[in-house]
Amino acid sequence: YDVGFFANLFGKGEKADTSAATLKPQGVKLLDVRSRAEFKGGHIAGSRNLDVGSPDFAQQVKRLNPKHTYLVYCQSGSRSSRAAGSMRAAGLTVLDGGGMHKMQSNGWTVGP
Repeated sequence: YDVGFFANLFGKGEKADTSAATLKPQGVKLLDVRSRAEFKGGHIAGSRNLDVGSPDFAQQVKRLNPKHTYLVYCQSGSRSSRAAGSMRAAGLTVLDGGGMHKMQSNGWTVGP
């Protein structure tokens, strides 16, 4: 990864760029932090489900590769914010993509 690129994303108080055009080439890992049922009902293409409401969320976070950068999203942005905070506290590099609508408006598509 281009460390300078990600350092620029986390500028002082600036909004991180969570657009597909910017992040796809960087190999960011997509995590849908909604429930399993919500995930099965439709999710951003290429994402995996990691339910922030599950009792073992912290255990699952510990198993994530700290060398990767993660982009988390949910339905409205509330759970993704909570998940991003927990994941950052665990030492991971995390961007908060907000809700499904925001993700789609940033160029991410719904799919498998």
